[in-house]
Amino acid sequence: MAGKNNVNQTGGNSKNTKKIIIIAAVCAALFLAGLTSGLLAPSIKEKFDNIPGDKFNAKDYINVGDYKSLNVSIAVTQDDIDLEIDDLREQHTIYEQLDGTVSDGDMVYADFVGYVDGRRADDTCGTDYVIIGSGDWLEGFEDGLKGAKTGTTVEFTIPVPIGTYGDNDIDGKNVTFKVKVEYICGDSIVPEYTDDFVQSISEYNTTDEYNEYLRQKLAKENDEDKGEFAWTDFIEICSVVKYPKEMMEEARKSVLQGYYDMSVVYGCDEDEIFSMFGYESEDDFRKTDLEELAQDTVKENLAAQALADLEGISYTEEDYNSVVDEEYSFNNEEYSSKEEYEKKNRQMLKDTTLLKIVKEWLAENISFDTGTK
Repeated sequence: MAGKNNVNQTGGNSKNTKKIIIIAAVCAALFLAGLTSGLLAPSIKEKFDNIPGDKFNAKDYINVGDYKSLNVSIAVTQDDIDLEIDDLREQHTIYEQLDGTVSDGDMVYADFVGYVDGRRADDTCGTDYVIIGSGDWLEGFEDGLKGAKTGTTVEFTIPVPIGTYGDNDIDGKNVTFKVKVEYICGDSIVPEYTDDFVQSISEYNTTDEYNEYLRQKLAKENDEDKGEFAWTDFIEICSVVKYPKEMMEEARKSVLQGYYDMSVVYGCDEDEIFSMFGYESEDDFRKTDLEELAQDTVKENLAAQALADLEGISYTEEDYNSVVDEEYSFNNEEYSSKEEYEKKNRQMLKDTTLLKIVKEWLAENISFDTGTK
């Protein structure tokens, strides 16, 4: 599709595109920051064997709270249900359909088809909302719509940077787009949450029935994710005594690398990635938030190792290979083989595997409050 960095979805609403990109980037960046700096106990001992003492002991650096007395809430609240309803209403928001000439700042609904060397390229085709001047789409795509009249089709050719679609038949080529501007979006029309609305989008007849469906759906999701809930509460009851210098250095590098990797994923330069998060530059990020994020990373490293040591938590080769397979499935385009990927990312994969096992242990060994009697 024509969306910048190949992120817009056919039929989706690009007024949410930048928000979705940022959320995804944050999640991926924090994931990388949290998992590439050494959650596995042996990795810390190997990397930081110059820390004073005969043997590195995470419990010398972090106080682990009374995790066995935790009672983690995974109850579904009315606020949770309300958020689901708000999201549902937003998904079904429509707009006044205005006629006119497209100008900067307009949001238009457009149908587009891309051609490479005269052949239709399906990945470049779609129907979506486009905000002119947002920068959410391929460079030149939004400009190509300026001056177009609603109901007409415009044609223009723009280059596609390498890495945009992950398709050698499109990336690095010039794509000719034929775009029909269906209408310019006026005021938004957000549907009311009524029985009629529920009937129009689901098999349920009333809002009460749909609320119960949402409650059960969220309860199931919370139960499946209870290890994540437990990990969050566990981290909160842990307190760092001191931050090992060497671990902090590694954590800073890992946090930054998370952002650098996101710039590769989205096909933009590093400065643009930092600006997506509201920073003026990488230097601005370093001055404001890098240290705190690095400390958070180190705290997780220490907490994971400490709990593993206390409870004798470890993982099997099968656990590790399962994580390798899963992670490689998301990164196979950047490596010639799974073996190369595993070799270059072995420590991160070990870290990921241990964290997964630690969360599973918490899910099975502490108490949870489901909100039901």
